[in-house]
Amino acid sequence: MSEIVTGFVIGLSIAAPVGPIGVLCIRRTLHDGRLSGIVSGMGAATADACYGLISA
Repeated sequence: MSEIVTGFVIGLSIAAPVGPIGVLCIRRTLHDGRLSGIVSGMGAATADACYGLISA
């Protein structure tokens, strides 16, 4: 069971690197609340999707 948990934690840490946008979302979540953090994350995801569409 501990191998599964260890694998999950390692996979999550690799899949979710904390860059400047991640830090912004975390800061807004801690300072302004959960809804603000979710909206910030959705905005960042929308911008990334737009950049992906333009490059495709």
